[in-house]
Amino acid sequence: MKFVLLHHSSCPRGAFHYCIDPTGGIESLLSDSERGAHAQSIGIALSGDFNGARPTEAQLEALRGLLVGIKLRYPDIVIGGHRQVRGESTDCPGRRFPLAALREWSAEGLVEARDAAFASALERQYAPS
Repeated sequence: MKFVLLHHSSCPRGAFHYCIDPTGGIESLLSDSERGAHAQSIGIALSGDFNGARPTEAQLEALRGLLVGIKLRYPDIVIGGHRQVRGESTDCPGRRFPLAALREWSAEGLVEARDAAFASALERQYAPS
């Protein structure tokens, strides 16, 4: 996988790998190995239309946690919004979606969070019983 593409559920594209509801619940819809709406991508939809409202903090927190897990599996994956796909004419994931802030976090905090999760997993695996 090369990309994680973020969508809002109002996007007509469909075929997402994960959907995050307003309470932060994550539903897995496709396995990572199945093709979604975009080749070489994992699609994540957040429930809502973010042209008028922002995602909830619970959705954003769940999204960051999901992205840490994806980054562990695919260290070189790049995070972007559906509107950044060449040839697409869309504003998805919405004008009020904090894509710039999330991309900034992914450039700084995501790698740190991934490394902490990896270290914690190693500790649990090799800790004396």
